[in-house]
Amino acid sequence: MKWIIALTMCACLLGSGVVPAQAEVKIGIVNIQDVLEKSEPGQSVMAEFKGKADEVKKELEKRKNELEKLRGEMEKQSLVLSQDAKQDKELEFKRKVRDYQDYVQVTQRNLQVENDKLSKPIMETLGEVLKDFGKKNKFTMIVDMKTPGVVYTDEGNDVTKQVILELNKAWREHKKK
Repeated sequence: MKWIIALTMCACLLGSGVVPAQAEVKIGIVNIQDVLEKSEPGQSVMAEFKGKADEVKKELEKRKNELEKLRGEMEKQSLVLSQDAKQDKELEFKRKVRDYQDYVQVTQRNLQVENDKLSKPIMETLGEVLKDFGKKNKFTMIVDMKTPGVVYTDEGNDVTKQVILELNKAWREHKKK
């Protein structure tokens, strides 16, 4: 009987020491916005986009100044114009304001499309860089720091600087092709 109890206790002790091996979980944190702002391709795209946006801004300012000039002329002439002429001028002014507002909206949409078009190759390259970086450095996952849900991260997990270097390298190779 003592042997059975002793064997049972040994089996329990030996069995309790066996824990299934678990893979190490390694999570990297990256600030995608920083990568886009500080990497060579990101800075290149931002400079190109800024040039296009500045052109649009000049055109918007020109149109806005024309509207202000027209408003000033209407106010000066309002005392000498007949009621019908005033209404015609006001309708013309309102139409031009609507046209301006429509132009602003179309321009904003076009700028967004242009930004997306310019950013697409970088984002595709960045996706590959992150995938390769994660595999090479044995990360279980890499998460964007600005994504909702990340409330804390140890700075040691931040791989943004390394990703910027890898993206710059990959972008130079991409441009050679």
